[in-house]
Amino acid sequence: MLITIIYIGSSNNLLQDVVRDYEKRIKNIGRSIGLKEIIYKEIKNSNKKNVTEKKDEETKKLINQKEKGVLNILLDIEGSKLNSVEFSEYILAQADINQNINFFIGGSEGIDKKHFEDFDKIISFGDLTWPHKMFKMMLLEQIYRSITIINKHPYHK
Repeated sequence: MLITIIYIGSSNNLLQDVVRDYEKRIKNIGRSIGLKEIIYKEIKNSNKKNVTEKKDEETKKLINQKEKGVLNILLDIEGSKLNSVEFSEYILAQADINQNINFFIGGSEGIDKKHFEDFDKIISFGDLTWPHKMFKMMLLEQIYRSITIINKHPYHK
């Protein structure tokens, strides 16, 4: 299974060590799971672009990365709330049918709600607002935690 994280943002040296650590852990414990990352630089508001234009442009970049035959999951505050076990069961169900997963993280304005129906599932990590760089790290941690739950590893208590 290939898990791809597609997001609007930028790399952050401050959190890069933690991100690399989770990527390494995932590869070590989930030998049949590959990770891929696609980053689109966040569009800055300017006199030429208002918030709506920025959101539309960033949404198009993400939507263009959707693939057929792949589970496309949007991570958004308005999605279904799952606990770690439910998240791992969902990942396991996809692994059982050997389906790759794309996770999408929108820009600071999110994505246009009219595109919500274009995704197979929308998942929320709660009602709090997080910086994108931290959110990516939390997603990687949850992917790792899911693999440990599936493998009955003691990481998840």
